[in-house]
Amino acid sequence: MKKTKFHVCRFINRSGAVSWRVDGNLHGIRIRKNFKTREEAAAEKSIFELKAAQADSGLRFAATFLTDDQLREAESLFRRLQGNPRSLSSYLDYALANYRDPIREYSVGDAAGEYLSKKTTK
Repeated sequence: MKKTKFHVCRFINRSGAVSWRVDGNLHGIRIRKNFKTREEAAAEKSIFELKAAQADSGLRFAATFLTDDQLREAESLFRRLQGNPRSLSSYLDYALANYRDPIREYSVGDAAGEYLSKKTTK
């Protein structure tokens, strides 16, 4: 993994005002941004470093309302869908439109017994 370094340094503008600069390279592009406070610059530096780490690892950050368990399940479902022509939502729509809970639950033995008793009474 290529180490991307960003620096925060004090910078004096042409007007003489002091600002804080974040300087570094991200994906081969030079980044230079000025901020009024060191805290703002440090926060932006962290964001750039996170973006660089995500690009190197193939992962990305996304804010979500899903719980950790829901995220893992969603990731698992998308892996299972690889190579299929339809989206996850199309399969879910089909299941929601067509699935019905059974009227009553049968064990295999009970179902076979009921089938045999109906067959012998005819």
